[in-house]
Amino acid sequence: MKVAFREKIHIIEYDWKGRAFPGGRKACSHLADALNRYGGSGSVCFKAPGGGGMTAQGAAAVYIARNSGRCERMNYTYLLRCCDGTLYCGWTNHLEERVAAHNSGKGAKYTRARRPVALAYFEEFSTKSEAMKREAAIKRLSRSQKEALVEEFNCKRGRREAVAMKMIVSPAKRMQVKCDDMPWRDAPVFLEEAGELLRTLQGFSEAELKALFKANDAITHENYLRYQTMRLDRGLTPAVLAYVGIQYQYMAPQIFTKEQWEYVCSHLRILSGLYGVLRADDGVVPYRLEMQAKLKMGLHKDLYSWWGDKLYRELSGGKPAVILNLASKEYSRAVEPYLMPEDQFVTCVFGTLTEGKVRVKATEAKMARGEMVRFLAERGAETPEEAKEFDRMGFSFCPERSSDHEFVFLKEDKTK
Repeated sequence: MKVAFREKIHIIEYDWKGRAFPGGRKACSHLADALNRYGGSGSVCFKAPGGGGMTAQGAAAVYIARNSGRCERMNYTYLLRCCDGTLYCGWTNHLEERVAAHNSGKGAKYTRARRPVALAYFEEFSTKSEAMKREAAIKRLSRSQKEALVEEFNCKRGRREAVAMKMIVSPAKRMQVKCDDMPWRDAPVFLEEAGELLRTLQGFSEAELKALFKANDAITHENYLRYQTMRLDRGLTPAVLAYVGIQYQYMAPQIFTKEQWEYVCSHLRILSGLYGVLRADDGVVPYRLEMQAKLKMGLHKDLYSWWGDKLYRELSGGKPAVILNLASKEYSRAVEPYLMPEDQFVTCVFGTLTEGKVRVKATEAKMARGEMVRFLAERGAETPEEAKEFDRMGFSFCPERSSDHEFVFLKEDKTK
């Protein structure tokens, strides 16, 4: 628990759970010195009883006001991201407990019908009055202004880095629900559009879905039943963990380190027929809808026409785009027609040299794309040029057959 403090600190000795020891004096000099130099940011290590080290943040240090002699809690103004993509603003002096209350249905009436929710933004204040005033001010902001607050907040905290390079990959047909490994963080940016597509698909008969999917009876029946009961706000899995294809097996996101996970959340984008563009930790449900499906939406004859330039605009963010293309042609087609002259769009090709020609084997290429994502995440790569160092699965960069827009990686043809 973080609490406000005034002028002098009286209790400075505490156990690992943050409970203060009345009359403690051993750690007085450590805490006073650290507060003077660092302010309580959690970046310095204090001495706990017994001589062990602990951070202020980890110990949830309790600060005592000189005059009152009692703890004063911090007050928070916060924004929650609801499952429908909207933002809810409130204030509290128990931030984690309040978010949990919203998710249990005991919070606000607005969030009760839009669960689950996730914390998207917060500010700290010493007094209730300050927090309530800030809440009122944020509620007067437009949706775009609130979104700007969230984006700036996440960038500062390293959750959503404002990065130039984006890697795009294709989804996989096979999906799973995996809610326990890693919590989802945000709703997909095009959640409203996904809802519109879902409502259209729910109106299809099983025969119509079979024609749309070009799938066998078993797959069609499974997805027909799935669509009839599907909700985009229940049973959510982080997108990069939800897909089960070969590419994702070689990417192996379930064993990413914390730094690698944050890297893919910032840099990786999954193109999707249903969701449009997904960040690695966006919450999704299993579905089946390929980008090349001939799904008519109003005056649009297919999904390429219906999505238009939305996917490109989301990837570019209104700035010159730097995109490393690890997606199949089916999905990169949803972005490439809208590229501007100032954009850098580099496609990675993985193949073998046979009779003077580069032959691409589909399964092998999927493996290499997933391995490339892991390779770049391990190095924290920020530019497409760093992909040239890729040396896994027997592949190596071939400068003679590459260009500024296409990086070719070749491996020895073992069929000779």
